[in-house]
This record gives sequence, C-alpha cells and structure tokens, in this order.
Amino acid sequence: MGAFWRWLQEIGLLRLVLGVGRKPLFEYDDHYVMLNDIGRNHFYREALENFLASCPGCAVLDLGAGSGLLAILAARAGSEKVWAIEANPHLAELATRTLERNRALYPKTNMSVIAQLSAQVDADALGRKADLLVTETFGTMLLGEGVLTFVSDARDRLLKEGGQIIPAGGCQYVTLVQMSEPLWSPPSWRGFNLSRLEDLQDTVYWKAMVGASSTEHIKLSKRTCVLELDLYEATPEQIPKNRTFWIQMQQSGTIDAAVFDWDIWADRSKRKVLSTAQGSRNFAGDVAWGWLLQPQEEAAEGWRFGDHPRRQKVKAGDWVQVAVEFIATGISMHLRARSEHGAVGLEEDMLPPISLPSRLHGIPRQTIKEANEFLLPVAGDQERHDFYAEALQGAVRELAARPHTLLDCSGNAGLPGFYAAKHVSLRSLVMPGSEHVASVLRHIAEENGVEGAEVFAGDPREMFDVLLPEGRRADIVVVDPPGTPLQGRSPFAILPALRKELLQDAGLVVPPLACFEVGLLESQELSQIFSIPNGTREEVDLQVWNEEARRQGLLSRMVPYTKWLGGHSTLRRRWLSQPKCVYHVDLNRYGRAPVSGEETFRRPLAVEAAGVVHAMVGRWVVFAEKGPAARRLGAESTYEGRDLTWPQYVQAVARADTNPGLLEPLPVEAGAVQQLEVTVRLGAAKVTGSAGPEFTLQLVGTDQDDVSARRGDSVRRTSEAPTEL
Repeated sequence: MGAFWRWLQEIGLLRLVLGVGRKPLFEYDDHYVMLNDIGRNHFYREALENFLASCPGCAVLDLGAGSGLLAILAARAGSEKVWAIEANPHLAELATRTLERNRALYPKTNMSVIAQLSAQVDADALGRKADLLVTETFGTMLLGEGVLTFVSDARDRLLKEGGQIIPAGGCQYVTLVQMSEPLWSPPSWRGFNLSRLEDLQDTVYWKAMVGASSTEHIKLSKRTCVLELDLYEATPEQIPKNRTFWIQMQQSGTIDAAVFDWDIWADRSKRKVLSTAQGSRNFAGDVAWGWLLQPQEEAAEGWRFGDHPRRQKVKAGDWVQVAVEFIATGISMHLRARSEHGAVGLEEDMLPPISLPSRLHGIPRQTIKEANEFLLPVAGDQERHDFYAEALQGAVRELAARPHTLLDCSGNAGLPGFYAAKHVSLRSLVMPGSEHVASVLRHIAEENGVEGAEVFAGDPREMFDVLLPEGRRADIVVVDPPGTPLQGRSPFAILPALRKELLQDAGLVVPPLACFEVGLLESQELSQIFSIPNGTREEVDLQVWNEEARRQGLLSRMVPYTKWLGGHSTLRRRWLSQPKCVYHVDLNRYGRAPVSGEETFRRPLAVEAAGVVHAMVGRWVVFAEKGPAARRLGAESTYEGRDLTWPQYVQAVARADTNPGLLEPLPVEAGAVQQLEVTVRLGAAKVTGSAGPEFTLQLVGTDQDDVSARRGDSVRRTSEAPTEL
C-alpha cells in the first residue's frame, strides 16, 4: 500500500473509497442515481463511440467501474477488450453479473471485471496495455473521490504511450452568492435576538450538499474556475496548497456562501462538456453529484476571522480577493473571501494555513457539524417556534394548578424555554447536548433579558439531581417531534426516564400528540433513487440492480430522506393518495408503563387521482393540542430549513406480479380505496434498536378485494393484545 493509501486509511477515507462497511446498496443514492443520470450516460456513450469509431479493435480500461455500464458501452461501441476495475467487492460482483447478463449482445468483446484497486493491478497480468482509459470517479468536488491519484497511476502503468483518456480534463468552479433564505443566520423571533447563534457557524470546513434544489440564489459573481486539470499530464504533486484570485462582482448584495460545482470535457477541444452546475442535469444527476455550498464570512487582514461572523457586503463592480486552499491534493477545498481593502501585504505563497475561526477552537467537530446541519436551520424556522409557543400556552391552560417549572429537552435553540421564562413566568431548564452550545444559549438568554431560565449541558436522563435538587418535579417537558432530526433526541428515547424521574404525574408533554401519516406517491424521478425504471439504460440490461434491491428488502423497508421530498426540491411528484394518519401517539401517555409487542391492522387509503404508485411516503406530524382544529407541524413548509431537518420515509412499491428485475409501479384508479396493512412493533418485539415504534407497511389490495378490510377489522399476527400508547 502506497503512502497515499496509508494516509487515506489513517484519516478514515479508505473505508469510503473501498465501500467497506457501507449500508445495503439500495439505501445509497449514488449507485442508482448515477445509472439514471441521463446526461452522464449520453456524455460517456458519445465520447466512447467517437473514439472507438476510429479504433474499433482498441482495448478500454474502465477505472472505478461501479456498475460496469461504461464498460458495456465501450463493448457496444466496438472495443475488442474491456477491463472493468472496481475495488469494492460487492460492486464488482454486481458488475460481473451485469456484464454476464449483457455478454450475448457483444460476443466479439472480451470483457472482464477486476476486483482490485487500480494501483494494485499488475500491468503484465493484463496481457496488453489499454488504448483508452475511461473513468467517472468524480465526487461532488471534482477531485473528491481521488480521481487524480487513480488516473495518474493508471495512465503511467496501464495505458499505452499515446493512449487516450475520457474525460480529458475538467475544472472546479466557484460562484459567490447571496442566499435567498438565511439558513445559517437565524432571524429574530418575537423579540428574541438570535444572532449569537451565528458564532457556531463553520464557514471553513462544513459544506451543505444542495443538489436538486429549486432555490435560486443571487449570483454575485461569475462562475470562476479555481482549478483546471489536464488528466493527460496532471499529477497529485502538481496540485497547489492554495491559490488566490481577484473576482469582480456582477451584482450588489451580501456574500453569504460560495457554491462549488464542476465541468469535465470529453477531449481537449472542450466542446463536449458534462457539468454539475445548477439546472444542467436531471433529478437523478443532481442527486448523484449535486453541488456544494460553503457559508462565508469576511476575512480580515491576514485572512483571519473575527469572534463573530461578519458578512461581506459588495457592490456591482467591486473586486473581491478569494483564497482557495486545496486539502489532500484537492480531495477537498475551502474558500475564504475578503474585500480589496483587507488585501494588504500578503503574497500568495505566504497564505497562512486555513483553520477554524478562533470562536470554534476547542469545540468537537461533531458538535459543530450538528450545529450547522440542524441547530441553525431549526433556529430560523419561525413557523416551528410559533407552533411550540402555541402548544406551550395550551399546556399552561390545561394544567389545573399554575405550572412552576418547564424542562426544555428539544433542539429548538432554547426558544421554548426562553419564551416560557419571559412570557409565561415559568422557571425554565434548557438542556442542549453540548456545553459549547449551552454557552451560546446562556449568552442569548442574557442578551435578551431572560430571567428564570437556566441552561445545562448534557442528557437530562443522567442529571436528575442537578436539574431538580429540591425534589420538585417539572410541570411541562418540551421534546422534539418524533424523527426530527435523525441525529436528535427522540422523544421515545427520553420520555420514559423523564416521566419516571423528572415530570410530575399530572405533568404535560409539549407537543402532546403525534401521528405517523402515510400517502401514495407517483414519481418516476423518486424511483430513480432506488431502482432502474424499466430495467434498462442506454439499451443495457440493468435488471441485476433491481433484483439486488429486492433481495435487500427494498419493498419492505422505509428509508429516511431529507431534502429530496421537501418543498424546495426539483423532484417531480404527485400525491395519488394524500398522506393520512395511520398511527397515533399520545406523548402524555407514552412512558407511563413499559410497552412491548407487535400489532397488525389495516387502514384505508382513498385514491384521489388515477396513476401509478412508485412509493409509499411516511412522515411524522405533531399537534399543539387535542381536537380537529389543533395546529399541526409537519414536513411541509415554505422554509427551506425544514427540508433539511425533517425526514420523510420512503418505501418502494411494485405490482405483486411484476418481474423481479423490473419493479413495475402499482396502477390505481381514482375513487378506489387501497388497504394499507400496518405492523407496529414496540419494545422487545422490534427488529432494530432504535427508540419508539417500528413500522412495516404493505399494500394488500383494494376494498373490493377484501370486504373485511373495508370494515376495518384488525388482523393480529401475535397472540398479544394490541398495544395502546
């Protein structure tokens, strides 16, 4: 193993490159969406056909072959010999099956899969050197999957002198933008100034993957190439540590972020281009590669950052100096920007090493990551805060005696606790998980004149004596909605202990009610995340991938997604049956007694529009109080931050009689009633170790198919009585 691979192993990236320890394939968007990326497929097919038209007997090396699609396209274009090199043994096995399935179409081509890293392939063992090297080992960053290391090695050892490379090169681009919504700069809410939360912004290392988004940011600058590569000549050693650029602003505004995307070109003429820029791909292509967004703050003299992020305001015509640092020979890169007035006395080769702003020193990387992925977007969710304020007021009204103490265990940036202390005169105990977040929240409380609120860091289940030393229990406890965020505190995990140790017998939970709702969705684009519609792409039989998805439980498991089903996604979809609550949870009763067992029942789903069902989609909804007119909070919102923090769960649907390799969607008629069989497991009956109920869903026909189902009769699969929460 070379020095580069030893380094990858040390920092944990070798597992990513090799796919070691990855989840089942169908849970990973990249394999399926890349096969469904129409622009990508056309780009490579055309490039291969153009080359092999003049060299029909040439040998082709597919580097990082994945599915083997490019190898098959090379065979179809006339290659005499094709090697598909894929280091991930699971992918290599699937590629082998795919090649075998298509071998009869190209009997004159000798195709083989080599399950090794290309750096470990012995050139002599191939028997001859390749005439053409083709690869698509690009990440969301151009060099994010180490393509330059792989290509330079294979180019020198496995490609004949004068051989060709597809693509010939590419360029990493950067655009400075003003965001349409301040996702990482929470606005004030009901008089609470939340700007102190911006101190948790990571404007250096953390980046948001925002592909397949319809949100149009204001482009303040032109798209600027910050790193151009010629794959015929470039080596990892030639990647600079950093570079500086002067970029002229095209519009006036505030630099909120830098957007990273890239282009590659088929040959050195650069006429045929594949781009990841917004609007250049279909939905699958955007999910496969997307683009990255790095929040920005203005760098001062010496490229230093202040104690509090300061946005850089610019006018059209201004020049901004940008410094780009290339990490690990370009696998990652970070950008800093400053005005021309701050660019004093520092040459390009004297750029200081990039590092976190001093305000983030000493904070664990995981804490910073969670703050940027969840805490800051949630803090800007005004509708969410209004919901919690209303639910809190409802709990106060419901309690017979005037409440005294509130315990805020939610991830809502302390606002429920601060609101209760300032406007309801409750003693509030706010419980973030990190001391660093707690420190910021204490500053917010002080700056907003909040009295009667204390902020503690840690898990409330481990701090009973600290939180309530006098033995008086809390009257109200505030929790997150179930399932939000994926890495947050599940109310199902903490409520049993809180109910036992910290909450009064008559104490209330905010929000008090939740339900899991399920709807039927028509969306061929969504199906491209987990299957190959019709089983073919570019006239290549890819049914092996659908068969594998079935084998791994695609039709019986729900997979959580954020972003792709949100209101700002470009995903085209249509509800054929609007989401309906199929399972209710009274959070005020949950945790009063141990719950366990398995229950199966049926719920009718009325079909409002004719079409074909590609998936069932489930999501949690919470209610501020009891009653049909109660305010609800769910996944749907005009605020983009909700898309990033509220998961929706997708389970693929296929006709019962469909070919295993096709996954044909289920046709439905308007006015029909589909019967949904729901199995709920609790406690020891669960298969997974996650807290709360575990669901298995299955469509079992229409009401005409099952009269007893129309009557709502329950079906029990165990001898236990149904569990009531």
